[in-house]
Amino acid sequence: MRSPHRRRYVTLAVLSAGILITAGCGGDEGGGDVASAEELLLQPAADPGPDPFTRSTVSPDAVSGPAVRPPSPDTRGGAGGTVRAPRALPGSTPGLYGGTSTASCEVDRQIRLLTQDRTKARAFAEGVGVTQDSVPHFVHGLTPVVLRPDIRVTSHGYREGSAAAFQSVLQAGTAVMVDNRGVPRVRCADGSPLSPPVAAKGSVRYRGEKWKGYRPERVVVINRTSEAITSLIIVDLAANSWMERQIGTEGRRDKPPQVPPQYGPEADITDPDAVKPPRPGMPEAPAGVGSGSGDVPRGNAADRGRAVPDQPRDVPLVPDDGVVPPDGPVEPEQGGGDLALSDEEILTGPDDPVQVPGDELSAPSQDGPLSGDELAGPVTFAG
Repeated sequence: MRSPHRRRYVTLAVLSAGILITAGCGGDEGGGDVASAEELLLQPAADPGPDPFTRSTVSPDAVSGPAVRPPSPDTRGGAGGTVRAPRALPGSTPGLYGGTSTASCEVDRQIRLLTQDRTKARAFAEGVGVTQDSVPHFVHGLTPVVLRPDIRVTSHGYREGSAAAFQSVLQAGTAVMVDNRGVPRVRCADGSPLSPPVAAKGSVRYRGEKWKGYRPERVVVINRTSEAITSLIIVDLAANSWMERQIGTEGRRDKPPQVPPQYGPEADITDPDAVKPPRPGMPEAPAGVGSGSGDVPRGNAADRGRAVPDQPRDVPLVPDDGVVPPDGPVEPEQGGGDLALSDEEILTGPDDPVQVPGDELSAPSQDGPLSGDELAGPVTFAG
């Protein structure tokens, strides 16, 4: 019997392979059944995207700093290089997000734009999984920050009065609002609801233009933390230093963390050798976090805990950092579950698998993350 950990690692492999299937393809060229391929939209930081929910509420002064380090030489592949598999990290990982003392998103304005149209408010509530009347409370409980890596998400467009879900990659530097599990829930450039990504069940193709510095192996999947967190350790984009921001605040009273991370704010968040995520069972934030002076969080702690709904059961959990734990009993985790598919169905999808010239997609071993050899190489759709 396959362990739940094994299935979750395979889900990560699908997300990684799905992102990489069309790397270097050049749009829709190539053979295969392009019409049946699942689309992955590349969304630049300031682009309103398809079917926006609202006008942009991004604060320009808050996103002008260096969002993410450029790729290290050993991530580019080629002679002497190694191509890494994309990372999965818990939302509490220090350095996933950045910001300044100016909030990256105008929270109150975002609420006004969402609630002035009841049909749009209902669609937004549908996208984030709350009731329509609780939309203002939900958004008030979120924390505006800026993405430092490119990340995979499920986004939503406002279409015919409903929230239409699609898979996308958000560019580093995108202004988002994060919940008390460390997961982005609103994209401020268009007011769209966000949720964790869903694994592709077949072939995948890009839509949109790749930005400078985009590399599929540097895309990050952000997992919900197992418990609610009270603060985030983020990078001060103006000073390139660590700062602590309480959940539900906007940054005016950020302060240095009581216990700084073991790596510097300049560390490459996509590099598993440089950045280690919090270990399972360890505190997600330093003891006493949130007890000092700072912004007064919007609402009390109990309300903030209730503001974030459980994720739909069809959202797959992805192992943090691609590490496969040992087989054994597993306690149920909140807000997610394995796809109701066998390992073979997850890997190949409902139809024939997409072939990579020279190699076939295969299930990863239980010895560790996928190697560069398993993911690298020229790629195209099957003919």
